[in-house]
Amino acid sequence: MDSSANPQSDPGALPVHNWRQIPRLLRRWLPLSLLVSGLVYGLTVTSILSTRDSIKAGHALPELRAADHTDHVPTEFTLQSLDAILATPGASTITWTTTPENHTGIGYPTQPATFRFSLDNPEQQATRKLLVVTAPSMDSITPAMITPDGTLERLPHMGDIHPFSNRLYDLPQWIWPVTLHPGTTTFFFEVENAGPTLLPISIHKPETILGHTAFTLAWKAFIGGLLTFALLFNISIVIMLRRPGLAWLSVLMVGVMHSQLVMDGFGLWFLWSDWPQFNALLSVSLPLCLIALCQFTPHFLSISRPISSILNVISLAALALAIVTPLGLPLPGQGSLLVLAALTGLFILAVVAGQIRHHVYARYYGLSILAILSGAIVSSMRTIGWLPVTSLSDSAFFLGAAIASLILTSGVGRLLLEERKKRLSADVRARQEGQLRAKIEKDYDHLMKTHRVTGKPNRAILEESLETLNSKKVPYTLCLIRLQRFNEIEQTLGYRTAEELLKTYLRRMSRFLERTFEARLIRINGHALASIDTINHAFAFYRGDETNSDQHIMNELTAWLGTHFREGRFAFSWSPSVGIAHAPEHGPDAVGVLSSAGFASLSGDQPLCEYDPSVAEWQYRQQMLMLDVEDALTNGSMWLEYQPKVGVRDARTSSVEALIRWHHPEFGKVPPDHWVPLAEQVGMIHPVTLWVINQACSDYKRLMLKYGSNIAVAVNISAKDLAHPRFDQEAMEILARHEMKPGELILEITETAMMADPEAARVMIHTLSQQGFRIALDDFGTGHSSLGTLASFDLDELKIDRSFLEDILDHPPRQRIFRAALELGEALDLDVVVEGVEDEAIALWLQQFPGLHGQGYYWGRPERIRADR
Repeated sequence: MDSSANPQSDPGALPVHNWRQIPRLLRRWLPLSLLVSGLVYGLTVTSILSTRDSIKAGHALPELRAADHTDHVPTEFTLQSLDAILATPGASTITWTTTPENHTGIGYPTQPATFRFSLDNPEQQATRKLLVVTAPSMDSITPAMITPDGTLERLPHMGDIHPFSNRLYDLPQWIWPVTLHPGTTTFFFEVENAGPTLLPISIHKPETILGHTAFTLAWKAFIGGLLTFALLFNISIVIMLRRPGLAWLSVLMVGVMHSQLVMDGFGLWFLWSDWPQFNALLSVSLPLCLIALCQFTPHFLSISRPISSILNVISLAALALAIVTPLGLPLPGQGSLLVLAALTGLFILAVVAGQIRHHVYARYYGLSILAILSGAIVSSMRTIGWLPVTSLSDSAFFLGAAIASLILTSGVGRLLLEERKKRLSADVRARQEGQLRAKIEKDYDHLMKTHRVTGKPNRAILEESLETLNSKKVPYTLCLIRLQRFNEIEQTLGYRTAEELLKTYLRRMSRFLERTFEARLIRINGHALASIDTINHAFAFYRGDETNSDQHIMNELTAWLGTHFREGRFAFSWSPSVGIAHAPEHGPDAVGVLSSAGFASLSGDQPLCEYDPSVAEWQYRQQMLMLDVEDALTNGSMWLEYQPKVGVRDARTSSVEALIRWHHPEFGKVPPDHWVPLAEQVGMIHPVTLWVINQACSDYKRLMLKYGSNIAVAVNISAKDLAHPRFDQEAMEILARHEMKPGELILEITETAMMADPEAARVMIHTLSQQGFRIALDDFGTGHSSLGTLASFDLDELKIDRSFLEDILDHPPRQRIFRAALELGEALDLDVVVEGVEDEAIALWLQQFPGLHGQGYYWGRPERIRADR
């Protein structure tokens, strides 16, 4: 919101003339000026153009006997005038549309609509009824009825431009007393509207009218009272604080209150019965509501200049509608206003949505716009016949706009309260800022040097203290204590409790270190301990001359750390592990020594571990290999080599096994057993398997050129592959791309991997076997599966591990074990392949077994298939 500043004055200048103040005053009071001007304009045009219909009721209210109350009368309608219908010979030639049951809105037709319904009187005598239309009063209704004997009777004409004397009851509803003669009476109600065309007609008995009306009047009066209070509150703020932006909210509330008074018929019924022109001001008050909403937005929200310009353009369009609509021109009207209002509401809602997270008043504005749009949507649905016409649906726009006005009023109240609080607390904030600045300056050193939770020196101070020792070349030992269960304890007890227990534990540890190490303990900014974070804490001590002395102290530390921590009702172990690093052996500087100690603390094998460069190098190598696996599959550093499987007697190659090879740019040639098990452990083996299958299928045609067209290629798969739910589909997709048959691919899995999850492996192996893949059990004899378990798998090939051939020529017991393995393969009807055949003597000895296949260096080493072959 803005407020105009006092003009700067010059003591030597002439006084400013009053006429120069007029433009500024007009801008300041523009909202109220526009409201008054709109009312005067609307009344003037309406008085000139409107004519009063002098139709009178023609009869007094008859005495009615009790009649049953009917909530709904089925109706049908046609878009013709009543006179045209009555003048048409034969009503059957007119097309009538049935109004949906319980719905009486047919939209915004540009011509009169006539509703038709019938009432039956099965009795032998005439009865009296009350026909009641509840809304909206701005419609003009011309009714007529045709009695059972065909007589046409005209009923009183009612509407917003008709005299108040037409009302037979002093109530906002329109009521027609009718006499129903025995038989069927047909009624015609012509509705000529200034808004939505509705006929919410019902039948009542006299004693139900007041009760039905009282509740509606009560809640509407309550809402109207709230709006009146909000209006007076807003006007008082405008007068006292002279805030022009707030005056637009007053204009909005006046327009909303006037529109609902017109919709409810309060004008002709109670407030301005002799001035029906006030009802015609609806065409002015509704555009004023839209203008007020647009002009209020820049004073309530922080918006950019382009958005403000768009709102000004919308305001000008609404002002044009307010000027032109009362003149009765054909194009502009309520439909144009509805379209403009809907687009404006959506535009403002989009602006609000962009600020709703960081602007508290955008939430007020967003709720108010949603309330207005919700009310408009309900009113529109009622108008087109999607919702029934009730007191709530008929006043939906009023309710939405009223709620929006109250929300905005509360937002303005909050804004004013905040401004007042800002003024009153300016000195307090200044004092608080001064105190805070002094406190920050006082505690700056503490904040920069200590850990937030433990209050111990932080990592920066630890490194600074150790660097001092390194510069003096003082040998020392750094111990990093890792509390491995801290996160688990924090999740169980909550972070506040866990942090308090941690501080207690570290205080006890500090006292223990001071007692145990005494003068050898290196003080870190006066403390025995430093906190790297809430899990890792470190201390250092000077190295002694005797190794036994250091060992004795470390044993005491191990014993103390192994004791359960007890505090109050809590008793548990932090599961500490200690990493030890020596300076300068394990690092050239403080950062290096600290990293070495931290790396050693990660070992879970023992509570106290000294840094070992060789182990660290191995783990670093493994980590780097896992990081580079996926890149190696695409950059050409991995490839396949193929080793033949041959018949032992004829040396004919029946299949080849694909073996993966990897030349790492940093570590050189990496054997599969150095990285494949880790890839299985971390879940990276499945992409490798799919790559091997795809590469083997890609090489298959070149393998056929070398070994013959009946060759098969074998690839190794893991337990992780068998557990993958889509492994069979992925393998089939790869074969389809390379136009291969499943029988040309052998899937080898080790006995140990197959038994990791026997049930899952059995299901997947059965699926693969059914699709035509050949399944081979690799490294048989190294696992622990039972013969019954192996018999339950769909296997095609049994590969006997190379360990069976070790010293087999010199040990008959080994030969008997080997024969038993062959008999097992024959019993299971499997092809048997013996691995690891490397010399001629064993190859000749194996020729005694018919049908046996072999694989090993004796027949051929693994070799790569070149593209030129």
